[in-house]
Amino acid sequence: MTSPKHGRRAAPKTPRRLRTRSTRDSARTSRDTARHSAVRATPATDTTAPAFRKPARPRSVRPAFSALAMTFVGGMMLATSVPALAITATDAEARASVYAPVGDTISHAPQTIQVGSEAALAPLAAGSYAVEAAPPPVVSEVAGVGSVSVVESGLIVWPVVSIDRIASGFGPRSAPCGGCSTYHDGIDFNPGNGTPVMSIADGVVVLATENGGGLGVNVEVQHNIGGELITSSYGHMQYGSLQVVEGQQVSAGQELGLVGSTGQSTGPHLHLEMFGEDGERFDGFAWLSERIG
Repeated sequence: MTSPKHGRRAAPKTPRRLRTRSTRDSARTSRDTARHSAVRATPATDTTAPAFRKPARPRSVRPAFSALAMTFVGGMMLATSVPALAITATDAEARASVYAPVGDTISHAPQTIQVGSEAALAPLAAGSYAVEAAPPPVVSEVAGVGSVSVVESGLIVWPVVSIDRIASGFGPRSAPCGGCSTYHDGIDFNPGNGTPVMSIADGVVVLATENGGGLGVNVEVQHNIGGELITSSYGHMQYGSLQVVEGQQVSAGQELGLVGSTGQSTGPHLHLEMFGEDGERFDGFAWLSERIG
């Protein structure tokens, strides 16, 4: 049965492109078949005919290169992420810690002295020194105390911390109260009630009483000043403030009591009297000023 050339049931024509490719493929197949037949028909001893070899398939190096690259990357990650101490922790050989302090070792070469033959060795002369004996103490006899030996004092101080306020000086004056003298035998310091009273120099306490008559609470200290016996007397101190007893050795600046207003007094102050071995009173302020400055 022949298909109609026209109408709905007409057979479709083969496209030219498909027809051409099919023809070309058929021709190529025929040529290849003929070539292989010619090769098989050629004798093995014929060296003039070219031998047909299957082209060698190139080997792929891409897998080996990839493995090498991955190994390098892994090594770099291990070297940069793991501490150095962790890598060497399994080292069997004992090694010094990088954090251990390193001590310096200094070796000194032995020293020698060479003396020329022309040098003369002379013995050194023995040094000499002189021993100066301490000044002898001053010895005095005090009623109720007995023999008192007073060593020389090298330090002299004021009897109170502040000497800015002086109520009355040494010498003639108007009697400040009934029964008070018109000639003042001492110096009246007025630093304030309860101010500490201090010994003017090293010495020995020869009197410490709360019944000192017109001087009230009174302390007397004997001093050796340049080999001369000097006595200092501190009057009108507070009751119950005495810090020393008779026969006690005291040092310059040591507290004796507190400023008060006991005895024949018009107000809190320190009455300081000073006299020599003859008992004659003198101006204690001038004496202290000359030696203290």
